[in-house]
Amino acid sequence: MAELINTFSWSISARADFEECPRRRYLAKYAMWGGWKADAPNLARTAYRLGKMENRFTLQGNAVERAIMWALRQTQAEQSAQAEHSAQAEHSAQAGKPVTAAQAYETVAKPYLNQCWNESKKKLWQANPKKHCCLHEHYYPAHHHTPEADMTARMIEQIKRCLANFLEQVLPRLGSVRPEQEVSIAHADGGDPESFLFESVKVYAIPDYAYRAEDLLHIHDWKAGSEKPAHRDQMTIYGLWAHIKHALPPERIQVHLEYLSKGATQSMVLTNHDLEHARGLIRESVATMAEYLVAGDIRRNQPLPQEDWEQSADLDTCRQCRFYELCKSELELA
Repeated sequence: MAELINTFSWSISARADFEECPRRRYLAKYAMWGGWKADAPNLARTAYRLGKMENRFTLQGNAVERAIMWALRQTQAEQSAQAEHSAQAEHSAQAGKPVTAAQAYETVAKPYLNQCWNESKKKLWQANPKKHCCLHEHYYPAHHHTPEADMTARMIEQIKRCLANFLEQVLPRLGSVRPEQEVSIAHADGGDPESFLFESVKVYAIPDYAYRAEDLLHIHDWKAGSEKPAHRDQMTIYGLWAHIKHALPPERIQVHLEYLSKGATQSMVLTNHDLEHARGLIRESVATMAEYLVAGDIRRNQPLPQEDWEQSADLDTCRQCRFYELCKSELELA
Protein backbone atom coordinates (compact mmCIF):
# COMPACT_ATOMS: atom_id res chain seq x y z
CA MET A 1 0.00 0.00 0.00
CA ALA A 2 1.31 3.46 -0.91
CA GLU A 3 2.45 5.66 1.95
CA LEU A 4 -0.15 8.24 2.94
CA ILE A 5 0.93 11.85 2.43
CA ASN A 6 -0.18 14.68 4.68
CA THR A 7 -1.28 17.18 2.05
CA PHE A 8 -2.41 20.70 2.85
CA SER A 9 -6.18 21.02 3.10
CA TRP A 10 -8.71 23.56 4.31
CA SER A 11 -12.19 23.56 5.80
CA ILE A 12 -14.39 26.02 7.65
CA SER A 13 -13.79 24.07 10.88
CA ALA A 14 -10.02 24.08 10.32
CA ARG A 15 -10.20 27.85 9.91
CA ALA A 16 -12.14 28.17 13.17
CA ASP A 17 -9.66 25.97 15.04
CA PHE A 18 -6.68 27.87 13.67
CA GLU A 19 -8.12 31.28 14.49
CA GLU A 20 -9.03 30.25 18.03
CA CYS A 21 -5.74 28.46 18.72
CA PRO A 22 -2.96 27.85 16.16
CA ARG A 23 -1.48 25.17 18.44
CA ARG A 24 -4.72 23.19 18.22
CA ARG A 25 -4.45 23.20 14.44
CA TYR A 26 -0.85 22.00 14.65
CA LEU A 27 -1.79 19.10 16.91
CA ALA A 28 -4.86 18.15 14.85
CA LYS A 29 -3.16 18.31 11.44
CA TYR A 30 0.56 17.72 11.91
CA ALA A 31 1.51 16.29 15.32
CA MET A 32 -1.04 13.49 14.93
CA TRP A 33 0.22 12.33 11.55
CA GLY A 34 1.10 8.64 11.62
CA GLY A 35 -0.32 8.28 15.12
CA TRP A 36 -2.38 5.30 14.02
CA LYS A 37 0.78 3.20 13.50
CA ALA A 38 1.92 0.75 16.17
CA ASP A 39 5.45 2.20 16.16
CA ALA A 40 4.38 5.87 16.15
CA PRO A 41 6.11 8.30 18.55
CA ASN A 42 4.22 9.00 21.76
CA LEU A 43 3.24 12.54 20.72
CA ALA A 44 1.78 11.33 17.43
CA ARG A 45 -0.13 8.49 19.10
CA THR A 46 -1.55 10.78 21.77
CA ALA A 47 -2.46 13.58 19.36
CA TYR A 48 -4.14 11.08 17.04
CA ARG A 49 -6.16 9.60 19.90
CA LEU A 50 -7.17 12.97 21.35
CA GLY A 51 -8.09 14.21 17.88
CA LYS A 52 -10.89 11.64 17.77
CA MET A 53 -12.46 12.98 20.96
CA GLU A 54 -15.99 14.36 20.91
CA ASN A 55 -18.09 16.21 23.47
CA ARG A 56 -21.73 16.11 24.45
CA PHE A 57 -22.63 18.81 21.96
CA THR A 58 -21.15 17.01 18.95
CA LEU A 59 -22.71 13.78 20.25
CA GLN A 60 -26.06 15.53 20.47
CA GLY A 61 -25.75 16.87 16.94
CA ASN A 62 -24.77 13.47 15.57
CA ALA A 63 -27.73 11.82 17.30
CA VAL A 64 -30.12 14.38 15.83
CA GLU A 65 -28.68 14.00 12.33
CA ARG A 66 -28.95 10.20 12.41
CA ALA A 67 -32.52 10.29 13.71
CA ILE A 68 -33.82 12.87 11.23
CA MET A 69 -32.24 11.07 8.29
CA TRP A 70 -33.94 7.88 9.47
CA ALA A 71 -37.25 9.74 9.70
CA LEU A 72 -36.74 11.17 6.22
CA ARG A 73 -35.97 7.74 4.75
CA GLN A 74 -39.00 6.21 6.47
CA THR A 75 -41.24 8.94 5.09
CA GLN A 76 -39.82 8.64 1.58
CA ALA A 77 -40.28 4.87 1.64
CA GLU A 78 -43.87 5.22 2.84
CA GLN A 79 -44.74 7.75 0.16
CA SER A 80 -43.14 5.59 -2.51
CA ALA A 81 -45.09 2.56 -1.31
CA GLN A 82 -48.34 4.55 -1.32
CA ALA A 83 -47.74 5.67 -4.88
CA GLU A 84 -46.99 2.12 -5.99
CA HIS A 85 -49.86 0.44 -4.19
CA SER A 86 -52.47 3.20 -4.06
CA ALA A 87 -55.06 0.86 -5.54
CA GLN A 88 -54.64 -1.73 -2.78
CA ALA A 89 -57.24 -1.24 -0.08
CA GLU A 90 -55.16 -2.99 2.57
CA HIS A 91 -52.25 -0.65 2.09
CA SER A 92 -54.48 2.41 1.98
CA ALA A 93 -56.06 1.41 5.27
CA GLN A 94 -52.63 1.30 6.91
CA ALA A 95 -51.31 4.46 5.29
CA GLY A 96 -51.17 7.91 6.80
CA LYS A 97 -49.21 7.02 9.94
CA PRO A 98 -46.39 9.56 10.03
CA VAL A 99 -43.15 9.01 11.91
CA THR A 100 -43.21 10.56 15.37
CA ALA A 101 -40.43 12.24 17.34
CA ALA A 102 -40.73 9.50 19.96
CA GLN A 103 -40.18 6.82 17.31
CA ALA A 104 -37.15 8.59 15.87
CA TYR A 105 -35.66 9.06 19.32
CA GLU A 106 -36.29 5.50 20.55
CA THR A 107 -35.30 3.81 17.29
CA VAL A 108 -32.18 5.77 16.38
CA ALA A 109 -31.08 8.56 18.73
CA LYS A 110 -31.35 6.72 22.05
CA PRO A 111 -29.43 3.57 21.00
CA TYR A 112 -26.72 5.75 19.46
CA LEU A 113 -26.42 7.89 22.59
CA ASN A 114 -26.28 4.85 24.85
CA GLN A 115 -23.64 3.16 22.72
CA CYS A 116 -21.38 6.22 22.59
CA TRP A 117 -21.85 7.06 26.25
CA ASN A 118 -21.07 3.51 27.38
CA GLU A 119 -18.05 3.19 25.09
CA SER A 120 -16.66 6.38 26.54
CA LYS A 121 -17.36 5.44 30.16
CA LYS A 122 -15.75 2.02 29.67
CA LYS A 123 -12.76 3.59 27.89
CA LEU A 124 -13.07 1.28 24.90
CA TRP A 125 -11.28 3.96 22.88
CA GLN A 126 -8.04 2.86 24.54
CA ALA A 127 -8.04 -0.18 22.24
CA ASN A 128 -9.27 1.64 19.13
CA PRO A 129 -9.82 5.44 19.26
CA LYS A 130 -11.09 5.48 15.68
CA LYS A 131 -13.81 2.93 16.36
CA HIS A 132 -14.97 3.82 19.87
CA CYS A 133 -16.29 7.09 21.27
CA CYS A 134 -14.32 9.14 23.78
CA LEU A 135 -16.15 12.09 25.33
CA HIS A 136 -14.45 15.19 26.69
CA GLU A 137 -16.79 15.07 29.68
CA HIS A 138 -15.42 11.67 30.70
CA TYR A 139 -11.77 12.25 29.77
CA TYR A 140 -11.51 15.62 31.54
CA PRO A 141 -14.15 15.34 34.28
CA ALA A 142 -12.60 18.13 36.34
CA HIS A 143 -13.39 20.56 33.50
CA HIS A 144 -17.13 19.89 33.72
CA HIS A 145 -19.23 20.85 36.72
CA THR A 146 -22.70 19.83 35.55
CA PRO A 147 -23.86 16.59 37.24
CA GLU A 148 -24.06 13.72 34.77
CA ALA A 149 -27.79 13.22 35.32
CA ASP A 150 -28.48 16.88 34.50
CA MET A 151 -26.14 16.72 31.51
CA THR A 152 -27.87 13.73 29.95
CA ALA A 153 -31.35 15.08 30.75
CA ARG A 154 -30.57 18.32 28.91
CA MET A 155 -29.20 16.41 25.93
CA ILE A 156 -32.28 14.23 25.68
CA GLU A 157 -34.61 17.22 25.99
CA GLN A 158 -32.73 19.10 23.28
CA ILE A 159 -32.66 16.12 20.94
CA LYS A 160 -36.39 15.50 21.30
CA ARG A 161 -37.11 19.19 20.67
CA CYS A 162 -35.00 19.12 17.51
CA LEU A 163 -36.71 15.98 16.26
CA ALA A 164 -40.19 17.37 16.91
CA ASN A 165 -39.38 20.60 15.07
CA PHE A 166 -37.85 18.72 12.16
CA LEU A 167 -40.88 16.47 11.76
CA GLU A 168 -43.32 19.36 12.05
CA GLN A 169 -41.58 22.04 10.01
CA VAL A 170 -38.84 20.56 7.81
CA LEU A 171 -40.00 17.08 6.84
CA PRO A 172 -43.12 18.33 5.01
CA ARG A 173 -40.75 20.16 2.66
CA LEU A 174 -38.48 17.15 2.09
CA GLY A 175 -40.67 14.07 2.38
CA SER A 176 -41.53 14.03 -1.31
CA VAL A 177 -37.90 14.27 -2.49
CA ARG A 178 -37.12 11.16 -4.53
CA PRO A 179 -33.79 9.29 -4.25
CA GLU A 180 -32.88 10.18 -7.83
CA GLN A 181 -33.10 13.88 -6.93
CA GLU A 182 -30.59 13.58 -4.11
CA VAL A 183 -26.95 14.58 -4.53
CA SER A 184 -24.46 12.04 -3.22
CA ILE A 185 -22.23 13.41 -0.43
CA ALA A 186 -19.19 11.53 0.90
CA HIS A 187 -18.89 11.40 4.69
CA ALA A 188 -15.88 10.75 6.91
CA ASP A 189 -17.13 7.35 8.06
CA GLY A 190 -17.00 6.12 4.48
CA GLY A 191 -13.44 7.22 3.70
CA ASP A 192 -12.32 10.59 2.38
CA PRO A 193 -15.08 13.17 3.04
CA GLU A 194 -16.67 15.40 0.42
CA SER A 195 -14.27 17.98 -1.00
CA PHE A 196 -13.44 20.13 -4.01
CA LEU A 197 -10.32 21.78 -5.40
CA PHE A 198 -9.99 25.54 -5.23
CA GLU A 199 -6.80 27.06 -6.62
CA SER A 200 -5.03 23.72 -6.07
CA VAL A 201 -6.14 23.55 -2.42
CA LYS A 202 -8.28 20.65 -1.26
CA VAL A 203 -11.31 22.16 0.47
CA TYR A 204 -13.50 19.91 2.59
CA ALA A 205 -17.21 20.75 2.42
CA ILE A 206 -19.73 18.22 3.74
CA PRO A 207 -23.35 19.41 3.53
CA ASP A 208 -25.84 17.39 5.54
CA TYR A 209 -28.32 16.97 2.69
CA ALA A 210 -28.63 18.16 -0.90
CA TYR A 211 -31.09 17.55 -3.72
CA ARG A 212 -32.21 18.99 -7.05
CA ALA A 213 -35.69 20.37 -7.63
CA GLU A 214 -37.14 22.85 -10.13
CA ASP A 215 -33.76 23.67 -11.65
CA LEU A 216 -32.25 24.46 -8.23
CA LEU A 217 -29.75 22.62 -6.07
CA HIS A 218 -30.96 22.79 -2.48
CA ILE A 219 -28.38 22.42 0.29
CA HIS A 220 -29.54 21.81 3.87
CA ASP A 221 -27.49 21.94 7.04
CA TRP A 222 -28.98 20.76 10.32
CA LYS A 223 -28.12 22.81 13.41
CA ALA A 224 -28.99 21.36 16.81
CA GLY A 225 -27.49 24.33 18.64
CA SER A 226 -27.80 28.10 18.53
CA GLU A 227 -27.24 30.50 15.66
CA LYS A 228 -23.67 31.67 14.99
CA PRO A 229 -22.39 34.28 12.53
CA ALA A 230 -19.94 31.73 11.07
CA HIS A 231 -22.83 29.60 9.83
CA ARG A 232 -23.42 31.94 6.89
CA ASP A 233 -19.75 31.61 5.90
CA GLN A 234 -20.16 27.85 6.07
CA MET A 235 -23.11 27.97 3.70
CA THR A 236 -21.27 30.13 1.18
CA ILE A 237 -18.49 27.51 1.19
CA TYR A 238 -21.12 24.87 0.45
CA GLY A 239 -22.34 27.11 -2.34
CA LEU A 240 -18.83 27.28 -3.78
CA TRP A 241 -18.71 23.46 -3.59
CA ALA A 242 -21.91 23.28 -5.65
CA HIS A 243 -20.62 25.91 -8.08
CA ILE A 244 -17.28 24.18 -8.69
CA LYS A 245 -18.15 20.51 -8.33
CA HIS A 246 -21.58 20.59 -9.94
CA ALA A 247 -20.97 23.46 -12.38
CA LEU A 248 -23.94 25.51 -11.23
CA PRO A 249 -24.32 29.30 -11.38
CA PRO A 250 -25.04 30.90 -8.00
CA GLU A 251 -28.66 31.74 -8.83
CA ARG A 252 -29.35 28.00 -9.10
CA ILE A 253 -27.99 27.25 -5.61
CA GLN A 254 -30.28 27.66 -2.61
CA VAL A 255 -28.98 27.03 0.91
CA HIS A 256 -31.06 26.34 4.01
CA LEU A 257 -29.85 26.64 7.60
CA GLU A 258 -32.23 24.54 9.68
CA TYR A 259 -32.06 25.64 13.33
CA LEU A 260 -33.91 22.67 14.72
CA SER A 261 -33.85 23.62 18.38
CA LYS A 262 -35.85 26.79 17.80
CA GLY A 263 -37.69 25.57 14.71
CA ALA A 264 -36.34 28.31 12.45
CA THR A 265 -35.05 28.20 8.89
CA GLN A 266 -32.80 30.68 7.10
CA SER A 267 -32.88 30.21 3.33
CA MET A 268 -31.13 32.14 0.62
CA VAL A 269 -30.39 31.89 -3.07
CA LEU A 270 -26.71 32.61 -3.54
CA THR A 271 -25.25 35.46 -5.56
CA ASN A 272 -21.93 36.10 -7.26
CA HIS A 273 -21.06 38.26 -4.26
CA ASP A 274 -21.58 35.28 -1.93
CA LEU A 275 -19.27 33.09 -3.99
CA GLU A 276 -16.62 35.81 -4.16
CA HIS A 277 -16.88 36.16 -0.38
CA ALA A 278 -16.22 32.42 -0.05
CA ARG A 279 -13.23 32.62 -2.37
CA GLY A 280 -11.77 35.53 -0.43
CA LEU A 281 -12.35 33.79 2.88
CA ILE A 282 -10.44 30.70 1.72
CA ARG A 283 -7.60 32.70 0.16
CA GLU A 284 -7.08 34.82 3.27
CA SER A 285 -7.22 31.86 5.64
CA VAL A 286 -4.87 29.71 3.53
CA ALA A 287 -2.37 32.57 3.31
CA THR A 288 -2.36 32.96 7.10
CA MET A 289 -1.96 29.22 7.68
CA ALA A 290 0.91 29.14 5.18
CA GLU A 291 2.89 31.47 7.45
CA TYR A 292 3.22 28.53 9.86
CA LEU A 293 4.76 26.26 7.22
CA VAL A 294 8.42 26.05 6.22
CA ALA A 295 9.02 28.68 3.51
CA GLY A 296 5.26 29.22 3.43
CA ASP A 297 5.04 26.29 1.02
CA ILE A 298 1.65 24.58 1.17
CA ARG A 299 2.76 22.01 -1.40
CA ARG A 300 5.52 20.70 0.89
CA ASN A 301 3.19 21.22 3.86
CA GLN A 302 6.01 20.95 6.39
CA PRO A 303 5.05 22.68 9.65
CA LEU A 304 7.26 24.99 11.65
CA PRO A 305 8.27 23.63 15.09
CA GLN A 306 5.45 23.18 17.60
CA GLU A 307 6.57 26.12 19.73
CA ASP A 308 5.99 28.48 16.79
CA TRP A 309 2.28 27.64 16.82
CA GLU A 310 0.89 29.89 19.54
CA GLN A 311 -1.49 28.67 22.21
CA SER A 312 -4.75 30.41 22.97
CA ALA A 313 -4.48 33.07 25.65
CA ASP A 314 -7.89 32.06 27.02
CA LEU A 315 -7.58 29.33 29.65
CA ASP A 316 -11.31 28.55 29.41
CA THR A 317 -10.80 27.78 25.72
CA CYS A 318 -7.91 25.51 26.63
CA ARG A 319 -9.93 23.63 29.22
CA GLN A 320 -12.60 22.83 26.62
CA CYS A 321 -10.03 21.65 24.06
CA ARG A 322 -9.52 17.96 23.39
CA PHE A 323 -5.73 18.48 23.29
CA TYR A 324 -5.52 20.00 26.78
CA GLU A 325 -3.43 17.06 28.01
CA LEU A 326 -0.65 17.92 25.55
CA CYS A 327 -0.55 21.59 26.55
CA LYS A 328 -1.11 21.21 30.29
CA SER A 329 2.54 21.49 31.35
CA GLU A 330 3.03 24.74 29.40
CA LEU A 331 -0.23 26.20 30.68
CA GLU A 332 0.74 25.51 34.29
CA LEU A 333 3.99 27.43 33.80
CA ALA A 334 2.26 30.41 32.20
